[in-house]
Amino acid sequence: MDQTVFRHLQNHIETTMEMGDDCADQIADVAEKLTTALLAGQTIYSCGLDETAPLSQLFVTHLRSGYQIERPGFPAVDLGTVADQDRHNEAFSKSLNILGKSGDILVVFSSGGDNPILQKTIECATEKGIFVILLSALDDHLLSGDLGQMDVEIAVGKYGGEFKANMNFLIIQCLCKLIDIKIFGGD
Repeated sequence: MDQTVFRHLQNHIETTMEMGDDCADQIADVAEKLTTALLAGQTIYSCGLDETAPLSQLFVTHLRSGYQIERPGFPAVDLGTVADQDRHNEAFSKSLNILGKSGDILVVFSSGGDNPILQKTIECATEKGIFVILLSALDDHLLSGDLGQMDVEIAVGKYGGEFKANMNFLIIQCLCKLIDIKIFGGD
């Protein structure tokens, strides 16, 4: 049993290091874009479905109330908390269409499968001039294809199903830490 735990933790560390090597520049670039938007008075929207819904909520919570420092909240909305509860294909896009404006940012946490709700939301964002950041799974080809030229995809799915949520969680932590540092200083 101890060896199983050790191997699991070792795999987690190795996967985290691999993601760091692959994605550190992208994460820093995304943090810069988020920071610039927040300083310009824009709003950050976030969404996720199924197992990624809590990740979206956590990201928004950190933006609103601070990650590791006490600070004023930033304008951030989890579309899952304001969307229609019937989960039709336009559940998130309707809310984004009403609330979002050009220059805002949408962060999409995907659990895979090119979900039509997420696809409609990305399409809406593109039409409104909202910058999109997609944390994608392996089989999100349609979602990736809907991204605009300036949008960013971080392909989290390639790090394996069992570590996908952990990688998303680490990205959230990195983004929030970098945003706080860029705006309020510190290490």
